[in-house]
This record gives sequence, C-alpha cells and structure tokens, in this order.
Amino acid sequence: MARLLVLQSVWGLDKCQGFDIEHDLDAALERVIAAGFDGVGVNIARVARTATVARVMNARGLAWEGQVLAHDAPQLAAYIAEAHRLGAHHLNVQVAGPVPHLSDALMLIDSLIPLAQTAPLPVWFETHRGRLTNDLLFTLRMLAARPGLRLTGDLSHYPVAGEMELPLRPDQLAAIETILKHCHNFHGRVSTTHQVQVALVSPQHQGWLDQHKAWWRRGFELWLAQAGAEDALTFMCELGPPPYAITAPDGTELSDRWDEAQRMRDIVIGLWDEVNG
Repeated sequence: MARLLVLQSVWGLDKCQGFDIEHDLDAALERVIAAGFDGVGVNIARVARTATVARVMNARGLAWEGQVLAHDAPQLAAYIAEAHRLGAHHLNVQVAGPVPHLSDALMLIDSLIPLAQTAPLPVWFETHRGRLTNDLLFTLRMLAARPGLRLTGDLSHYPVAGEMELPLRPDQLAAIETILKHCHNFHGRVSTTHQVQVALVSPQHQGWLDQHKAWWRRGFELWLAQAGAEDALTFMCELGPPPYAITAPDGTELSDRWDEAQRMRDIVIGLWDEVNG
C-alpha cells in the first residue's frame, strides 16, 4: 500500500530552541526520530552535516532527502552520484535562475531531465523563489513545453512571489492545480500574501493555513491516483530559521518552531489519512 513519509528539515533545526546542529547533530537527529518523523532532509553541500545524517538515518533504515542547487548538467550529475553513494532516499533539486527567456529555461531543463530520468534514485525539481521556477506563470509555460518535469511542490513561494490574496481567483487556483499535477514530493510551510512563513497557531493566518491544507490534500489525491502499491510520498516540514521565521525586536522568534513542525506533521498525516482511507 502506498505510504507517506514525513521528514524534518535539518536546516529547520538551525537556531531552534533545544537543538544544536552545529555541535551535536547526532542528538538533534535522535530527537527528531523520537518525535516520530520518518527521516530528515539535508543540503548535500554541507558535507560534514550530510555525512552525519547518512550515518544515523541509514543505520536505522530511515529516509533522508538530499538537497542541492544545480547550475548545469555536469553539476547535477555529480550531485546524483554523491546522493546515491551516500544512500539518500531521493534528491531534491533547485535549478539556478531565474532566466529571462523561456528558450533559455528549456535548454537548461533539457540538459537536466535525462539525468533525472536515468538516475539510480528519484530526482525532483523544486518550485522555489529566486530559482528557475521563481514565477508561477513562467513555470506553467515550462510545464506546458516539458510535461515530463517532475516537481517538488513547495507552494509557499507562490503566494509571496505573486502577491496572492484570499480568496484566490479561479485562474490562480487553476495554476496551482497544474503545479500539483506534476508534484511527486512536497516541502511544507504556510505562507501568506506578504510573508513566506507564518505561525500555524495564529488565528489571523487561519485562512492561509486552510488554503495550504487544501493544496496539500489535493496534491496527495493526485499523487495517489497514479501511485503504485509500493510507492512512498515524502513531505518535508521545512520551517526555516530567521529571517524565514518572523522575529520580535529582540530577535526572538514569535512562535515555537519545533512545536510547529510537529503540528505540521500531525496535520499532514491527518490529511493523508483522509484521502488514503
């Protein structure tokens, strides 16, 4: 039966109260495992950090996501080889950009897709601000031209980049639906019209929490419709440290990021159970 794996971002533990990933990453990872997460995600460029993640997760048979920023095909090929060597469950790729012309984007995509299709582990391309997928409408044009592009859906970036307002227009909902149809992996946080990461527990953000939950639920439905019995969908809770996390004048975060990560995990599991029976 297809299953859901909920991961915790190692970056999301940076400067998080009760964690010291710089000096005691082992203890941080053990705490994540004890909390019931199915694994973690880590930036492969952080070599020492990734080595620790691989050692701890591989020994327990848990999943971990490798994350990279790729500028070209040779760089991606090297990252794929390294992720496979270290035992990553999959590789999440942010593609460098944005670029001014669709033809430039397609030329780059055409050099990367064959590597992803022949890789010894799943490779997905993340929707992210400041990257090739920065603009929602530009990304839709890329998907229309290259429908085989398999995405990691981090939907938090598009409300901010496009200054979306609730209630969303039909064309905006349709655009995100197209993104969701290409998603094989998810990163999660709740964003709004002007902030990329807000507290789940704040009542003023309830509308945006509901919108993100609806997107995640729909993404799960679409993924399950084409999944095999042995497939696993990964969802990574990716609540980042400041300046992603909003802070008070004294620099303290306005919410408990670790508590919110666990709340997000429970929300996601609940949505999965709704659609997967």
